[in-house]
Amino acid sequence: MKLYTSLERDPFFHLAVEEWLLRESGETVFFLYQNRPSVVLGRFQNPWLECDLAWMKAQNVDLVRRPSGGGTVWHDEGNVNFCWVGPLVGFHKDKALQVVQERLKALDVNVVINARHDLVVPQSDGSTRKVSGSAYKQTKDRALHHGTLLINGDLTKLNRALASPHKLTETRSIASVRSVVMNLYTLTPKSWIDSWGSAEVLKPEARFKPAPWSDWQWVMGETPLFKWSFTIEGETIHLSAHKGLILELDWSTRGLKFERLEKRLESATFYELSGGTINQQVWQNALGV
Repeated sequence: MKLYTSLERDPFFHLAVEEWLLRESGETVFFLYQNRPSVVLGRFQNPWLECDLAWMKAQNVDLVRRPSGGGTVWHDEGNVNFCWVGPLVGFHKDKALQVVQERLKALDVNVVINARHDLVVPQSDGSTRKVSGSAYKQTKDRALHHGTLLINGDLTKLNRALASPHKLTETRSIASVRSVVMNLYTLTPKSWIDSWGSAEVLKPEARFKPAPWSDWQWVMGETPLFKWSFTIEGETIHLSAHKGLILELDWSTRGLKFERLEKRLESATFYELSGGTINQQVWQNALGV
């Protein structure tokens, strides 16, 4: 089985590599990599519901949407991601996890695969703490399984980034299932990657195409339909959005009602509205109406 690593920290580059491995390489591989601080959404999730976009913008944290399902996760350089790609025949959801589990055991780190296909560490009180979550994607004859491994990730930033200030009245997105997490402090990212042995280092080149993965149309524009009601200075506004576009806005006390508006719902505007600091003129300017 081929082993790849990367010295890059660009999450969009790494999505491009994974897509190439799945659709073009024809190989059975493990790919290990680290990203700069990023929040990574599942394919059918809502960024406004899953994370604090305003805080992320202030902290220069990337928002990423992957093509696989599952929940939202935090990436930083204290987290080593793994990706297994191979034939669909014989694939099962614990196939790659069992390899990771055995390699951790060889380093005297004992983890358990739970019913949700997470890697967890049993605690003395009978509970468990999560160190790895997984997601999957398939083609007609190939399978991809990628996951996280928290080694010395910034758990304070993880919890802050994944704390959305918003409550939506209706959403068709798939919500994350939150778990208590921990780091595997007996390891370092380098020692973990080195323990796998010799690997080919992948670098940016023409066969990897990161641009589509960072495009607004993919990251925000794939958000499922949702509705939201909020209050500004005692006045209630109703909004619906789909694929990142505001479809309807009803602010009846100000005589503002729009249908088929199709205006991009930018994260800063959404945050300002929810914070109750925006006025009618600012909102109209933001909408271009």
